[in-house]
Amino acid sequence: MYIPSAQSVLTAGLALTGSVSKPNTVSEGSVMDYAVEKCIDGDGNTRCSKPFLVTKSTCYQFEWSTEGALTHTTAEVRDAGSGEMVFYRDTNGDWTPEKGELVYLDFKPKVPATGNQTVHYVVSTCE
Repeated sequence: MYIPSAQSVLTAGLALTGSVSKPNTVSEGSVMDYAVEKCIDGDGNTRCSKPFLVTKSTCYQFEWSTEGALTHTTAEVRDAGSGEMVFYRDTNGDWTPEKGELVYLDFKPKVPATGNQTVHYVVSTCE
């Protein structure tokens, strides 16, 4: 008859709590919107998030807000190697990538004659 040791019971318990844990923040911060389509513009403003790794079949939740009246930005997820857009959202919501890759975010202004606004964002795993 097998009797588990205290260590194996503790290890199993920790593994279980990790699988039902609360969402983890993957990336968060503030950047300028992508009105100038460069991650660092000529004035030294950061317009893209730092790259972060996404895992295949893991759900990620995107939330962002743009400062300023009458503004709207679209979140664009881009491959960090090629700069190719792999996903976008017009509103806060979820994304489950089809493959694991290193990505970054930019936020494209969608209201004419707006831009150069600060965007605050949070990317976390889904509940």
